[in-house]
Amino acid sequence: MGYIAQIGLLIASYLLGSIPWGFVFGKLKGIDIREHGSKNIGATNTGRILGQRYAIYTYILDMVKGALFVFLFRFGIIPIRYCLFGEPLLYGLTAALGHTFPIYLRFRGGKAVATGGGVIFGYCPWLLLAGLAVFFLTTFISKYVSLGSLVSATFVLLVTIVLAIIGSDPFIPDFKYSFTLPVITAVIYIIIIVRHKANIQRIIHKSESKVNWHLRKKHEE
Repeated sequence: MGYIAQIGLLIASYLLGSIPWGFVFGKLKGIDIREHGSKNIGATNTGRILGQRYAIYTYILDMVKGALFVFLFRFGIIPIRYCLFGEPLLYGLTAALGHTFPIYLRFRGGKAVATGGGVIFGYCPWLLLAGLAVFFLTTFISKYVSLGSLVSATFVLLVTIVLAIIGSDPFIPDFKYSFTLPVITAVIYIIIIVRHKANIQRIIHKSESKVNWHLRKKHEE
């Protein structure tokens, strides 16, 4: 029964991760955001098409997808015996894969930035806050959301390596870390880099779209 529950929760994590919130909000407004802007279902494109408010909604809900099972296992809300290999991060990785390859959209999904951030939040909350600070600072200076995402993802990966080397949390002494943390973070990081390939090329050629979210009144009516 234990393995059935573990695998069942892993599948549930993937299905939760597959929920395309940007696409859902677009459909509620009568818009398929996959046909507009960058055609991505993530928070950035949702914001460009529907307005900043929906970007915030999408980011939060996409983040929750990655955080939920990791957080529940990490803080003992779901007993660890129901966690496959006793590793909560596997459920976060599964959610990130669900976001990137959602079964509901024929496996064509987003870039895993918000969902990946949720994985980190569920396991080490303060690290996401630090990553968000790096994201907003980079985005403010460069005006490129994609660059902010890439720089903050790199920062988070480097910190997870340091935490694994130290083996403990400087802010939460009871938290212990192994190299599973940077390994799974690295897998999510690779997904983010690959999904941002076109953005990286546009940044190099200075043709990447800069932050320019406006509330679209005609969609709010």
